[in-house]
Amino acid sequence: MRIATSFLMIAFLSGCSFMKSDPLPTPEPIIKTVTEYKTLEIYQPQLPKRIDLQDVEFFVVTEKNLEEQIARISKMQDGTFVIFGLTPQDYENMAYNLQELRRYIRQQKEIIIYYRDATKVEGP
Repeated sequence: MRIATSFLMIAFLSGCSFMKSDPLPTPEPIIKTVTEYKTLEIYQPQLPKRIDLQDVEFFVVTEKNLEEQIARISKMQDGTFVIFGLTPQDYENMAYNLQELRRYIRQQKEIIIYYRDATKVEGP
């Protein structure tokens, strides 16, 4: 009985080492990281055409030259007489607004040109 117990103890202690074991797993393949740089083709829209402004003629109508200006404007308008009036403050406000538009357009143009140059494709 001692021999049987010893044999069982050896079998339990050795576990499954007497059985055929699987071969060692193959090592994982080495992964190489390759960095590729690709340039994006960004659409470059054309800048809008230049502004083509028409000339505007202002007439200054006062009490002294009212009759003269009525005759002049009536002759220019084929007999109709119409006056659009602005106070000096309104004229200054209109001039200020036009300068603000001019400033805004210039700043937008600078931004567009900056991004156009920053995204320009180099080479042929």
